Amino acid sequence: MLYYIINVEKAQIGVLKGMSVKMEPSEIIYDHYKETDELRRNAQGKRDKSFLCVCILEAFSFFLLIKPEEALAIFLDGINNQWETNISFGLGVLQTLLWILVIYAAIQYIQSVLYVERSYRYQRKLEKELSQEIRKVISREGDNYTENYPMITNFIDLFYKMFCPILFLVINSVHIYKEWIQTPKVNFRLVCDTALYTTLFIILWFYFFEIHSKITNWCKMHIPGIKFIADKLRKILKEV
Repeated sequence: MLYYIINVEKAQIGVLKGMSVKMEPSEIIYDHYKETDELRRNAQGKRDKSFLCVCILEAFSFFLLIKPEEALAIFLDGINNQWETNISFGLGVLQTLLWILVIYAAIQYIQSVLYVERSYRYQRKLEKELSQEIRKVISREGDNYTENYPMITNFIDLFYKMFCPILFLVINSVHIYKEWIQTPKVNFRLVCDTALYTTLFIILWFYFFEIHSKITNWCKMHIPGIKFIADKLRKILKEV
């Protein structure tokens, strides 16, 4: 009986190997296409969660601007009730912690968005290759994503890619400006918060110009020095 099971398993392995060797190019492309589509969908789920986190953090940052003491009290009450502790710290600590959380969430969101965008472009390429192999038009994701978009979908896409980054940048700029106004003397915490804001500013602008290729190309053509700076920065970051 054991001998029979071993032979059956060997036969199955041989069949699988034979199938893998005899796979048609269209089958290989389609398998890769399905895997790419699954990875993209997972990245979209991660993008949506990261975007929600960024929105919550930015909303709390806005609340911190208009009601700082109340925001601090709510935050401390939430932590102490959740973990049954008695932690207490000042407004400055909360501001620095919020900067760190915003940067972390923004990086996660931006990485997911850029991965999804690259995946759509790559799927479009795979669809064209698969269409050539089977001699039928395959257009499930790539072309549908870039062509004949409904107006409401275009608006949502614009909201994701343009309105939200600008809104977040405005909130963070007002936040750091208010920190400087309310701090009578420059201290280590203020320097750290300013450095974190500068990092977030650079990340958001890099993301903005990376995701909006038409705006980037227009700036390179009409604003002197932008193309030179962009090419140098891209080369430096690539080599680091």
